[in-house]
Amino acid sequence: MSAVEELSVEIEEKERTIREKIRNAEMRLGATAIKYKEMLGLHVGGRLLEAALEASSFVCEAEAADRNTKIFLEEFRKDQSDLEDKLNDEKAREAELRRLSIRLGAMIYEQCSFSLLDKEAYRVVYDDVEEDRKLEKDSSGTFLSKILGSGKARMRKMGEEGRFISYSEIAVKSGSPVDGENAVSMLNMIVSLQEKKVQEEKEIDALQKKIADSREKARTAEKGIPASDDNIRKLRKNEEEAVVSYGSYLYDKGAEWVDKDTPSDILDLLEELLHLHGEHDEVLSEKERLDREAKADDYRAMIESEEGKIMVLEKEKERIDREIAEIKKEIEVLRMRIERLGR
Repeated sequence: MSAVEELSVEIEEKERTIREKIRNAEMRLGATAIKYKEMLGLHVGGRLLEAALEASSFVCEAEAADRNTKIFLEEFRKDQSDLEDKLNDEKAREAELRRLSIRLGAMIYEQCSFSLLDKEAYRVVYDDVEEDRKLEKDSSGTFLSKILGSGKARMRKMGEEGRFISYSEIAVKSGSPVDGENAVSMLNMIVSLQEKKVQEEKEIDALQKKIADSREKARTAEKGIPASDDNIRKLRKNEEEAVVSYGSYLYDKGAEWVDKDTPSDILDLLEELLHLHGEHDEVLSEKERLDREAKADDYRAMIESEEGKIMVLEKEKERIDREIAEIKKEIEVLRMRIERLGR
């Protein structure tokens, strides 16, 4: 790349930078003038001002709708997360209720085996105690009774946890007291957990209904976000172009509206634009000069190329001239021979 070409690239980059600065300054001028529109009472660029205001209103409306959609989706996802947490809590609570109920049921069984609890309230437990004692007694009898008794005992053992849970339910539902501090504490814990379970189940049902009612809307909103974002980008671009056009027009018509009451920040922007346009004119002049030099270099290169062609042709012409002279000499010799033959 020649020095002229390198300088040309540098000038192009400088011009691009200045154009961008001018655009930014025009946009700031337009936006500032819009901010002061009531104070300035501008009588120029009315249509451009209206176009900029309309473009801004479109952006605000689209952004508000997009914001509401995203808030809705955020709430919907939070509801889903809360539901998942509550369902996990419910599973953990169920496991804890089962564990406590089995322990309390085992205590109730043991207390009934010592006849410590109300026989009417815990009649089922007393019946099971009696049945277990009978099976234990049978297991010490004949060989056949031992086999049958051990089989029944194994079956009852398999269902032991279920029976213990049912004993706890008797204590909770009947309100009949249990014996011992540990058993009372465990019963209170079970009652408290069941009360929480009822309340949580209501909240879970409400959340599930809310999510089900909103699911289709959320699905549609989710699909529409890319299009909404793209639309907002386009509207912002339109707004930017409208504000830039307004700012550019105000700069061009500055002599018609600038006066002693013009705010200082607007005057600063006009001065900045004046300076930038001056720099741009200088760059354009330099660019034109380089273009002329580049064209001149192109012409010089063309001339040099054509002169080279002439040199080649001239050398070729000399060779042809020599060949023609030699042929002429040969012809002359032949003519002389013809003359001699005629004598």
